[in-house]
Amino acid sequence: MVVVGSRRVGRQRARNKVQADTKAASATRALGYLRVSTDEQVSSGHGLDTQEKAVRAFAESQAYELVDVLTDAGVSGATRPADRPAFGQALQLAASGAFDVLLVAKIDRLSRDIRHALTTVSDLAEQHEVAFRSVTESVIDTSNPMGRTFFAIFAGMAENERYVIRDRTAGGRVAKAGKGGFAGGKAPYGYTKDLQGGLQVVPEQARIVQRIVKERRRKSTLQAITDGLNADGVPSPKGGQWRVSTVAYITDNPKYRGVVEYLFRWNGAETHVVAVGSHEPIVP
Repeated sequence: MVVVGSRRVGRQRARNKVQADTKAASATRALGYLRVSTDEQVSSGHGLDTQEKAVRAFAESQAYELVDVLTDAGVSGATRPADRPAFGQALQLAASGAFDVLLVAKIDRLSRDIRHALTTVSDLAEQHEVAFRSVTESVIDTSNPMGRTFFAIFAGMAENERYVIRDRTAGGRVAKAGKGGFAGGKAPYGYTKDLQGGLQVVPEQARIVQRIVKERRRKSTLQAITDGLNADGVPSPKGGQWRVSTVAYITDNPKYRGVVEYLFRWNGAETHVVAVGSHEPIVP
């Protein structure tokens, strides 16, 4: 008995060949992606210009057609790629079949969170048949099994570096507060940040702070102080009407007395810091 296949399989093979030929003709199309976080904008090592030069040079060396270079400036590596403006555009281009390879200067430009990196690259491959390549880590090429293995390794290293940076930043804030420095956050009403990251008095606001504290020491209620400020047309810190909670915050903030106080929470532990501040007090 002779077993003969159907014409349907032959037609399927023909369609597959057409699709393969089409993909082969456009396999050199690449999209460059650049990213810097706020702190890294002043760093030459991961600067946008450096990244773009590396991506363009690599694309030329591989005979890729670089269809575009998209940039997310001032975006943390911990932010999910799909939630970033430029990378959102990249996903739209991938869905439309505009490119076949996503190029980054270094894997941590894609993400410093291994979960985000792995799922993003996996989605690009499975949903849009887009490969991922790192310019400076040339072993990362998700178009082949070995490249995917190296990708997972480097993604883990990038995530670990993110935690190192966070630990270092948290430790720096605690040390700065211990020396009486302003350890981050928004400057309280009555102050503005100076060029060294400290606090500088805003005279017109300081007078309002002094008025509030003086009236509170005279046993005025928080509501009475609030009503008086609004009756006199004094703008609140946000420019509108004063609220009791805002007045209460000012009367209870030790920074106005020249003291810094912070409660840091990190890695499941708490550190309470109270120190004489290096800034000028508003209230004696």
